[in-house]
Amino acid sequence: MATLKSISAVVLKDVHSEFRNRYGITALGLFVVSAVALVMFAVADETLQNPIAAAMLWVLMFYTALTGLGRGFVSEEERGTSLFLRLNAPSSSIYTGKLVINILLSTASNLSALTLFLVFLPVASTWNVLTLVTSVLVGSSGLASVITIVSAIVAKAGTRNALLPVLSFPMLVPIIMTGVNAMLMGFAGLSVGEAGGDLLFMLSYSGLVVLISFFVFDEIWHD
Repeated sequence: MATLKSISAVVLKDVHSEFRNRYGITALGLFVVSAVALVMFAVADETLQNPIAAAMLWVLMFYTALTGLGRGFVSEEERGTSLFLRLNAPSSSIYTGKLVINILLSTASNLSALTLFLVFLPVASTWNVLTLVTSVLVGSSGLASVITIVSAIVAKAGTRNALLPVLSFPMLVPIIMTGVNAMLMGFAGLSVGEAGGDLLFMLSYSGLVVLISFFVFDEIWHD
């Protein structure tokens, strides 16, 4: 119960901070809307082929994650509140709380991007909504799991903005490759079961990243 309370406290602190400053939410919303609008203007009335639509959506998801999810630990260092967290909550609760916030932000922004994609862009009409939504949910969790631990690593570095994408991309390649394939199956109208292999791989990889991160975070956080 004490662990759940400390995790809830970290989550509520970040939620309050996000809604008070609205930096992360505004950046995510603006990036998603502007990216979809630019694609819409570029393609005009031409129908997007399924591979292009899947790749474009994952490019949007990738850069949205880098834009909005990397500030969890960086903002703590910038505001000087990291010491307060170290003194008042165990490292496992801090990591879990940050991970939960990033999963929520990633899921909300990526579902919004998918909705705008399907509503405003001329994508082939054979897509399977359930497969697409499942791919976004699993992919969002994978993106959040990697960027959460990487942002903790680069939080104390002087060149944070440059290090985050450099360190994140190699770890995200397996998720991106299988995620694009699962998204492609969704745009082709295939069911969740037919995309189950890619979805299961993303879930397994994300779980492995979270497990490793849970054990190494204490050393990273107190270094």
